[in-house]
Amino acid sequence: MTSKFTLNIFHKVVATLLAVTLIPLCTLWYVSNNTAERELSTNIFQNLVATMDITSARINGWDDSNLRVLRQAGRLNDINGMKSDRQVPVLTAIGQAYDSYLVFTIAPDGSNIARNDGGALVSYADRSYFKDVMKGAPVGRQVVISKTTGRPSLLLGSPIRSDENKLIGVIAMGLNLGDISQAVADVRVGETGHAILLDATNKVIAHGDAQKVKTALQDFSAHSALKTAGITDGPTAYRHDGKEMIGYMRKLPQGWTLLVEQDYDEAFAPLAQMKKEGRLLIIITIALVAAIAYMLGKALTRPINELTIIADKLSKGDFDVNLTQVERGDEIGSLARAIERLGISIKMAMDRLRSKS
Repeated sequence: MTSKFTLNIFHKVVATLLAVTLIPLCTLWYVSNNTAERELSTNIFQNLVATMDITSARINGWDDSNLRVLRQAGRLNDINGMKSDRQVPVLTAIGQAYDSYLVFTIAPDGSNIARNDGGALVSYADRSYFKDVMKGAPVGRQVVISKTTGRPSLLLGSPIRSDENKLIGVIAMGLNLGDISQAVADVRVGETGHAILLDATNKVIAHGDAQKVKTALQDFSAHSALKTAGITDGPTAYRHDGKEMIGYMRKLPQGWTLLVEQDYDEAFAPLAQMKKEGRLLIIITIALVAAIAYMLGKALTRPINELTIIADKLSKGDFDVNLTQVERGDEIGSLARAIERLGISIKMAMDRLRSKS
């Protein structure tokens, strides 16, 4: 028959020491880990939001300054008179002051009235920014590949109104997106974090990682961030191109989309390192406690086992025993002395019985 396993004193000592050591340690690690995760998540979120605020403010400031000059120019008599010879000097001054490669005016039928570059007058009737303004929008915007520069450009249009506030045309300017591209390219969140600016149709205006943009105004409609629920409310995790990311997205007043994102592994690297070190500490602690518990358990159970063997011999009449633990000052020594007295008593009783027989 196989003997049923039972917990002896050695097992109980080891289990007790492990429990007393590991339960508080694991509890402390769990609480500290949760606290650190919350604090790190808060810092990551605040960093992304702050980066978003700074970048969007720079973009909006650039856009507002250009739009403001168009609105002011649209109220000038030289402009709302709709005479080419009077408009050209104003358009030229605006182009020089605001680094615009093209400033021009458009009649209600879409025909070009005047322009600052001296180029041929063309029709702009098919341009979306012109159509939007003529439909009553306070501003028209369109990001295109400029035929003049061959680079991504913003066409910005604003109404020209008569003294009676009647819409009589559109004043527009073509702006290189170099400043905006630089503002987006300058965004750095750790080693992998960057910003992406998309136009109203999700075409890339600027990208912090130029290697991920293959063509000018590349369509980013399939980007995972655009399909992630709650990402405009606060930083949210998502997967893109097989990589875990954390990002924050905001719709700008222009209808553009600004996304700030960072690799999840990099953002939470300190937490992953802390968890790794915590697990290593627990493993080392288990090993040390187990070793100490083994030594203490053996130190406690070895003399008890020896006394058990001696007591068993005494019960069988074998008095040739050596009690080495009687000199101990602890409970085991008391037990050894008690067994010694018991052996003497048993031997004396047996001697009396033999003398009577």
